[in-house]
Amino acid sequence: MGWHLRTRKDQVRFTAVITVIVLALTLVLRVVLLPDLAARSLVPEMVIAVMIAVPITWVVGQKLREAQDRSAQLEHALDYDLLTGVHTRASFYRRIAEDVDSPCAVIVVDIDEFKAFNDRHGHFAGDQALRQFATILTSNCRRADIVARFGGEEFVIALRGADLEAGRVVAERLALRVRTSPIFCGERNLKLTACFGVSAVPPGGDVEAALQEADRALYRAKSTGRDRALVHDPTRDSVTTRPARAAS
Repeated sequence: MGWHLRTRKDQVRFTAVITVIVLALTLVLRVVLLPDLAARSLVPEMVIAVMIAVPITWVVGQKLREAQDRSAQLEHALDYDLLTGVHTRASFYRRIAEDVDSPCAVIVVDIDEFKAFNDRHGHFAGDQALRQFATILTSNCRRADIVARFGGEEFVIALRGADLEAGRVVAERLALRVRTSPIFCGERNLKLTACFGVSAVPPGGDVEAALQEADRALYRAKSTGRDRALVHDPTRDSVTTRPARAAS
């Protein structure tokens, strides 16, 4: 039997169920083993059983709650980036592998000149910027889409069921949202821009290859002025233009 004790109410229910089981077993054992004494000693024994079972079961339930809370926190830390709240790299690959038969568009995103932003405004402002940047991405994507932080100021988005043109439209909208959204840090309103590289994954296609294509489009966006979204173009994004990203 799997007990999921997430709340105090679950713990009370667990204690009650186990106590009832203990009382039932006490009754059965007394009647089966010592039927002659059952009528005379049953009530005191039931009271004693309750007095023993309730505190022990309550403590066990508390420990189970604590263990399950720690397990849930660990699972969340593995799946979600602690700073920004979006998916981790590992979670991105795991989730996108669950639906390999559907097409999707992938967008690789990189904040423009983020090191200079950190140097100018400080790492606290940089962390605030990453949080708010991630919020801009997630709030302008659908619930079914996957937004992940791959490291530093680099993010990746998977748009489920989208083709290359839909990916381009979303990337351009996100670029506009980033450009026009202030980053609040204390009393300061700061600004960010970002580059977006877009590619598509056909049904059953290679996600890693598509990410490399989007990465090359991103590099072209960086090298041609920043603050823009570009779709992968095989004639302009040479395989040797930028080193291929490492596999997960």
